[in-house]
Amino acid sequence: MKKTQAFLVIGFIVAAALAIGFFMQKEDEKNSRMKAESMLSSVMKEKEDLAIKMNEKLQEKERLITYLSASLYKEKTIKLKLAENLERSGRRFLAAAPKKPVEIELEKIVISSLLEAEGKVLAVDKQNDLIVINLGSMNNLKSGDKLSVYRGDSFIASAELVKVQNRISAAAILPGDSSKDLKVEVNDTVK
Repeated sequence: MKKTQAFLVIGFIVAAALAIGFFMQKEDEKNSRMKAESMLSSVMKEKEDLAIKMNEKLQEKERLITYLSASLYKEKTIKLKLAENLERSGRRFLAAAPKKPVEIELEKIVISSLLEAEGKVLAVDKQNDLIVINLGSMNNLKSGDKLSVYRGDSFIASAELVKVQNRISAAAILPGDSSKDLKVEVNDTVK
């Protein structure tokens, strides 16, 4: 009987150990399954969030495409209307234009180059009171013509042309007219 009891005890211990082992294995599987379900749930939530964000961006892009399409349509419509108006105006202009060219005679207009010509002082000879300017016979200047020298808006002196070439002239600074404080310098304006 002792052997039987010992076998029973050993069998009970083995059965208990197996039961505990199976229970632990079942708990591990349960924990693993719960962890996997939690991860799957988290991934599914992220997927749903991404789907919502992508859907929002898609709707935003579709609104933008709709707006741009409408704007493009408006621009094309405006372009067509402008082309029609331009063509209509061109036809009116051609219809209103005289068939034969009308000749118009103008009186001769004489412009004094002394009033129009403006030059610069290129060089100054202070000992002889002479200046060289960048105006000449091309500007209809001739010896004896009188000029005024300015710095900005300030009058500096009067000068008389003594030698005139094609694009350059020499002038003598006239005494008495010049400003007492200012002397003629290179780059002063000549009129």
